[in-house]
Amino acid sequence: MSTEMLLLDPRPPVPEPDEGPAERLDTLDGAVIALVHNGKTHGRELMEMVIEELKQRWSIAGVVHLGPPSPGYGGDADDAKPVAEEVMAAISAVGD
Repeated sequence: MSTEMLLLDPRPPVPEPDEGPAERLDTLDGAVIALVHNGKTHGRELMEMVIEELKQRWSIAGVVHLGPPSPGYGGDADDAKPVAEEVMAAISAVGD
């Protein structure tokens, strides 16, 4: 007995990366850092605590916050394009 099943994946296709991973930074001194959170209730607060901890060790030049308008939004690569040239590092947090 044979059973056929059609599986539909509602997620958008994941684009192939143009380049490999970025090189690891030797220091965060002078860096502009992107803080990426998932939009959950305390995600941004958690990222603020992380950056405060990092500022005790390095002279961070600036911080850019990236987060969705709501927790259910999966994001889009175009969301990060406006800051991609500006930031040297990104830190992401998932959860609540």
